[in-house]
Parts: sequence; structure tokens; C-alpha cells
Amino acid sequence: MKNIDTDNARSIGHTPQGWCLKDRQVRRLNRRGFTLIEVLFASSISLLLLLSLLETMSGARRMAANVKWRLAADALAFDTAWAYFNEQTAWFDANFSEAQAKWETVPVERTSVWFENKPASLFWSVTPLGVPTTNWIIRTNVQWPLPNGGYARLPKDYVIERSRIDRNLFRATK
Repeated sequence: MKNIDTDNARSIGHTPQGWCLKDRQVRRLNRRGFTLIEVLFASSISLLLLLSLLETMSGARRMAANVKWRLAADALAFDTAWAYFNEQTAWFDANFSEAQAKWETVPVERTSVWFENKPASLFWSVTPLGVPTTNWIIRTNVQWPLPNGGYARLPKDYVIERSRIDRNLFRATK
């Protein structure tokens, strides 16, 4: 009969009496890592989270672009309305004895916010009120292109009423 080295035998799972570990414990020791199902489940959750993140970033980018376009349109309509408002009453008498309205293409050098091949349009109208004319109603709005081929417009026109009062007369009284 061979002599068994008990120290060496214990390290490999043997004793002179036979196996010391139950079959379940041996299977648990041999199993290291994840099963295929666990890996697939974890991968699918990771993929779902990644796709959710990408969709969120895409939506945030679209919202930021819409805010940028609306802000540029708002500023352009506001500036145009006040540019007309600040003209002299003699200029209004010479140019707007009748109501006028017009859509104009916004020059490319005026803003770089919108797409180059699809220009934005600026609407303005000046309507005289009263006989003789006592004041003028100035309206402005902007229409800009969208990536899907459509157009968007400010929800409300800018409306300013310009009276005939010569508000700059006090400067000439020195």
C-alpha cells in the first residue's frame, strides 16, 4: 500500500478517508464568473441605459437649437420694431401715408443662426391711424427654417404704437 502525504492531499481535496467536500461545495468552487444568461441580462440593461442616454442628449440638442432660433428671431423682430419706432415723424409722414406691409429676406450677414441655404424672413407693417394721421401701428415678426424643411414663426407679432409727438424737441431749446 502506498503512503499518502496528508498535507498534500488536503490541499487538493483528498484525505486518507476519501473526499472531504460534498458535491455541491465542489461545484460551487468550480464555478467562477457569470453564466451566459447573466452576461446577456447585464448587457441588455447596459445597452438600454446607453440608448436612453443618447436619446436624451439628442432631445436636449433639439431643444437647445429651438431656443437659439427663437431667441434670434425674437431679437430681430424686436430690433426692427424699435428701429422703425425711432424714426422722425416727418419720415413717417413721407413714407407711410397708407398702410404698408412686406416680407423681406433676412440678409446672411445679419445673423448666422439659421441655415445658409434656407434664409429667414422678416415681416414688418406700418399702419397709420386717424385722419389726419395721429399715430402709427408698427408690427414685426420673423419666420425661420427648420431642419425638417418646414418653417416656424414667432407666436405673436411685436406691436408698437408710435405717436405724432415730437419727443426730441426739448434738445433744441438751449
